[in-house]
Amino acid sequence: MTIAGEITRINNNIADAYTACSGKGATMPVTQNSDNLADCIDSISGGGGVGITREVSAQGTYQRPASSFTFSLPSAATKMGIRALYYAFYKCSSLTNLDLSSLTTISNQSAMENAFNACTSLTSVDLSSLTTVSGGSVMNSAFSGCTSLTSIDLSSLTTVSGNNDMYSAFYNTRPTSLDLSSLTTVSGNHAMESAFANCSSLTSVDLSSLTTVSGNTGSGMCKVFINCTSLTSVDLSSLTTVSGTSAMEYAFSNSKISSNPLSSLTTVSGQNVMYGVFKNCTNLPSSITFSNLEIIGADNSNIDMCQFREAFNDTNVTSLTFTNLEKIYCTANVSAGGTFYNNTTIQKMYFPKLDTITYGTGAASNIQVACKYIFYSCTSLTELHFGAANQSAIEASAGYSTAWGRGAGNVTIYFDL
Repeated sequence: MTIAGEITRINNNIADAYTACSGKGATMPVTQNSDNLADCIDSISGGGGVGITREVSAQGTYQRPASSFTFSLPSAATKMGIRALYYAFYKCSSLTNLDLSSLTTISNQSAMENAFNACTSLTSVDLSSLTTVSGGSVMNSAFSGCTSLTSIDLSSLTTVSGNNDMYSAFYNTRPTSLDLSSLTTVSGNHAMESAFANCSSLTSVDLSSLTTVSGNTGSGMCKVFINCTSLTSVDLSSLTTVSGTSAMEYAFSNSKISSNPLSSLTTVSGQNVMYGVFKNCTNLPSSITFSNLEIIGADNSNIDMCQFREAFNDTNVTSLTFTNLEKIYCTANVSAGGTFYNNTTIQKMYFPKLDTITYGTGAASNIQVACKYIFYSCTSLTELHFGAANQSAIEASAGYSTAWGRGAGNVTIYFDL
């Protein structure tokens, strides 16, 4: 090799070293040459073990002090590579505080999956700059079982959009409140399923900017706050659209919420989309109103059934009012699969504007039957109230004369609204 060629090779190696240092959050010098390379390497927090741009697949990748310690990412570390912190601090009982405040995006597969799972001495995590979680399982069970975790800063988070991205992320932790006021969109299968389940100290959640929850086959926020036994307040004042199978199934079950957090909804669709959503919420009042909901179900040929299945069971709720509901689409290939299937405590329901109960366009004849069973197994139901102006349309609906009262006791239909 010529002298010139050797010099070029060395310079290229030095450039590559600086690129690697930058990816690990090093303090970069203005002049990048061999003279200050050592100082640049030395500036990497933890001797370069943050794994921000590399794959880490083995448990226990990072050195764990025997005594209590705080883990911080370098200020330049804004993103994570694939499996960057995968199981990195799993069951690390000496970790007490976690500064991830430089992170803005977690978007690679399993980047933080189980990273801090069961770190039972961890009390706080700073994710205050994080805006986007996407890519698949990126925070799956990341902090699950951190039973001393009381402070969680997710105040800048706007989007959760991948399958299993925050599945059980903070399961069984101990925050008393959550500021998720920047979150606008949750999409993807199981995207936030059980994310804060079993957080028994949680009393309030601010989700005031969330507009849409969706998933291809569902479970976007299924069980998200299930068994949060101290939870009394959830602000979902901007949430208008929920779609996808089981998207909010059991979302608030076994909590102490005392009013309907879903009153701003305009559209609900998907099989079992609200299944058991308020089950065993015993602090709810006897009467619940959905003042903005206009459509239940979707005008398509796919199965879209049991949208509010058992939604209010084991509560004190006996009366439901759907002030602006105009259309119910219900398509299923089973005989017991209607919209309000098996709401056993509901006695009265009010639909002042409802004029359409039908199946989706193009639905095969064998899956049109669900329209006949929208109140199936509502065993306490005695009164259905509709608008007088819509009497002819309601009476023409499938199953009105033969099936609506089946399994629902003695139902009287009124056109008095």
